[in-house]
Amino acid sequence: MKCIILLLLSVLSWKLAADELKIELNPAKPVQGEVFQAYLRIFTDKSDEPNITFSPSGLEVVGKVNQGISTRTIYANGKLRVTRELTFVYDFVANRTGTSYLRDINVQIGSKTLRHPNLAITVLKEPEVMADVFVMADVPKKWLYVGEGVTVRYYLYSKVPVSNLDVKKYPKLNHFLKRFLQEPERSERVSVDGQVYLRTQIYAAKLFPEKTGELKVDSLSLSATYPSSRSNDPFGAFGLGREFKTRNLISEVIKIDVKPVPAPVPADFTGLVGNHEFSLQAAQTKLIVNEPLEIKLTVSGVGALENLEAPVLLKNQALEEFETNGELKITDANLATKVFDYTFLAKSNISLPVQELSLSYFDPVSEKYIPVQLKIPEVVVAGGQKSQEKQDVSIGLKAPEKTSGQKIQSKVELSPLILQKNIPWKAWLSEFNLGLAIIALFFSLGWIFHGHWKLGDSFLIKSEVPVVFKKNEFNLKEFIVWLSPLIANSGKSPLAIVRDSDLSEDSKRYFIELLNANDHKDYSARKSQMVYRYHSSHFKELARYIKSVSHESRS
Repeated sequence: MKCIILLLLSVLSWKLAADELKIELNPAKPVQGEVFQAYLRIFTDKSDEPNITFSPSGLEVVGKVNQGISTRTIYANGKLRVTRELTFVYDFVANRTGTSYLRDINVQIGSKTLRHPNLAITVLKEPEVMADVFVMADVPKKWLYVGEGVTVRYYLYSKVPVSNLDVKKYPKLNHFLKRFLQEPERSERVSVDGQVYLRTQIYAAKLFPEKTGELKVDSLSLSATYPSSRSNDPFGAFGLGREFKTRNLISEVIKIDVKPVPAPVPADFTGLVGNHEFSLQAAQTKLIVNEPLEIKLTVSGVGALENLEAPVLLKNQALEEFETNGELKITDANLATKVFDYTFLAKSNISLPVQELSLSYFDPVSEKYIPVQLKIPEVVVAGGQKSQEKQDVSIGLKAPEKTSGQKIQSKVELSPLILQKNIPWKAWLSEFNLGLAIIALFFSLGWIFHGHWKLGDSFLIKSEVPVVFKKNEFNLKEFIVWLSPLIANSGKSPLAIVRDSDLSEDSKRYFIELLNANDHKDYSARKSQMVYRYHSSHFKELARYIKSVSHESRS
């Protein structure tokens, strides 16, 4: 329990550690000549007072209020960290309709500068009549660097009760690396242009642009049934109106401007954008020949770790490198961890000094490449046979004695396996070898058939993990074929076999959730999209279980 609490605190501290600036407008589309508010929220762990600057265009500042400071204390990594949230409210008035701007938005806190993208504000001549129900995508940032992540959430806003909610079309989100988020369904009351709505999350994904230029966060389409509130009906807002209607609701397409990372790009650039942490651990670095060297590289952060390839650690002829496995674990929308397990086999004696692994990532806030230096420890391999000097070998001859001034020349003469003499039975040598080959063939066939009758169908039992699952592709048909020996033996369904098995609780939970998610992969609004990630430990445990049960049934 203590470990879980410490893990949660460390994740929370990661989120709160980074300085951040957010701006919200109320209403989102102000009316010409009417006062509206801009809420500037500053998240920082520094105690300095912020200096806020911006350049309004088409707007007039008529007031400013400091709403105060809220603090949080987080204990992580043996240290107490205090974070502050400062909120400043600016009152603006727009003197013309169209689009006004807040440009050059900067907040100076100590030695650090927080920058916010230019904010375009749509000013209306008359207030909009808000719909009772609508769908909208929340995209917190409208311009990004290639590889920079942004969390997009699609919400249903409603002022009246909604029923029969059905998603007709999910967004394609082309040219983005998509990390689908399985977040719990939750509803909350929010204010939109001065009106209170119930906001329910429908769909969420972390997006990483893979190309530059203008990309589109396309629309989500759904149908919903809700009562039509009439102005002369005092109960319409409570869903008690007599008329119900079913409407197709579509969110607006949102455009995002994607820029390339600035040049020059370092040679050791990992492709990651945003804050990341790196660590390298080696189990044992003093080895004997034919003993494995295991090194673990852990990378945690906000970037597209799905695209991160295993960096090269050691290159030496005395070390045979095996395929490196990378396992990705997603904590939440803002944190993921990828672990690379390197395995080398020491083939001969070697001594490698301490080396440095150079990596870098791009920080979009400071717009700089951040270098990272990791130390690869000294590797020493011993225990191999030393090269021996060649000795003179002579068969049937005595080595000559060495005399002064005379070099000894030795000659190796090996006798053939079959004496090269004129023996009468030599003419039968081919027939004799053929007879030996036939006898060996009969012995081999007898051994194979004997093993087949002894083990029966156990040759057909595929206890190893099928390759298709290792490719992050879950195929229910292949899974059933893999479990066919257990299904034939027990007559149970795959779900019942897993539930009643001797697997660990973690493996049971993993396969039960996997099978249930497969049943729901054609999801509706109340079901989450299936996200399959191959976990070798769980699949290997199930493979051992299949093998053990199959052998028991034949013993």
